[in-house]
Amino acid sequence: MVPHDIIIGLIIALPIAFLVGRYSTRITFFHAQTEQKLTVSEFLKSRE
Repeated sequence: MVPHDIIIGLIIALPIAFLVGRYSTRITFFHAQTEQKLTVSEFLKSRE
């Protein structure tokens, strides 16, 4: 790869990676809001 191609790839890939990270964080946060809240002991029991 030519350095020019690498720079263009980074300019395109970095914002896309940032947006995907933000989007997945919102999905995870929404999931946590809708799930049933468990105490620590209930969570540990459910993992067994």
